[in-house]
Amino acid sequence: MFKQALSIVIPADSNQQVFDNALEIFVKRHVYSGAIEALQGLEDQPSEVIVIASELDDMTCVELAENIREIDVERQHFSYIIIVGPVMRPAILSSLEQTIDAFVQIPITQADLVASDLAQLIEQIKAGCRLAPALNKTASQIESLQARCDELEQGQLLDPLTGLGNRRMAEQFLSDCSLHIESRGGAVCFLMISVDNYTNIIDNYDETVADQLIVAISKKISQLVRPLDIVTYFEPGRFALVLLQPSIEQCNAESYQRIFDGVKLKSYNTPVGYLAANIRMSICASEAVTGAPNPQHIIRKTQKSLDDNLNADEILVNHLSTPI
Repeated sequence: MFKQALSIVIPADSNQQVFDNALEIFVKRHVYSGAIEALQGLEDQPSEVIVIASELDDMTCVELAENIREIDVERQHFSYIIIVGPVMRPAILSSLEQTIDAFVQIPITQADLVASDLAQLIEQIKAGCRLAPALNKTASQIESLQARCDELEQGQLLDPLTGLGNRRMAEQFLSDCSLHIESRGGAVCFLMISVDNYTNIIDNYDETVADQLIVAISKKISQLVRPLDIVTYFEPGRFALVLLQPSIEQCNAESYQRIFDGVKLKSYNTPVGYLAANIRMSICASEAVTGAPNPQHIIRKTQKSLDDNLNADEILVNHLSTPI
């Protein structure tokens, strides 16, 4: 006995009892009269295997199969779809690649059905009963693993490549610093360094070489900052620093020229030799004049400054005096 759910869809004027009796080894079977009744039933009770007669009154078998696939996608389920009929039509043949899993060429009327014909169908249903549950179990396991990965990622604050903080850490510390200056004064400075030749190195060599350049730059930046400054690898090819200053006037190009020159004027050892880093730097600073600054606005302003000034050879500076 097979306990997988089996659905059979036949024309409304067919004798349901013939299929019901012939397929009695499948204990969870349901016979639907027509496509509409089948869709309504499958919405509530999905099946691992669905047998569809090639000739239906209210919808073509291919249209019904496509509708079933849409339902399956919504609920992350897989149904093994078999079309049965005396002739394989061109539409069925073209759908075998994406929508239909199998075609069994047998007559489906009560008068024409014989034991040998049904044997072909039963073997194909058995194959579906083995395949569909395995795929659905795998899909469920993948979904559970993805949910677990997402859960773990939510608490992850370190970048695995550089060992620095990641974007989440930068956003968290920027938010903390914004609250800090609201209560104690001073200014928060968000500094972003873009490695402009990162993608070119990937194209000319490979990602391993580009990653080694990033690691080397990360070590150099860490040597150039103060102990309490936060250094993060914000996104591919870009670093972000979160810094506190006594006043917004000190968040200027001169204050960070040493970092800019220290990174830009050095060559970095990689497996393909010494490579330079083509960098640009943007600063966005804010103070709590009328309340805590908006961290996301500071980040967007810094990124936009870099994106809008692709050829800048100097530190770009933006001061925000009021939160937005």
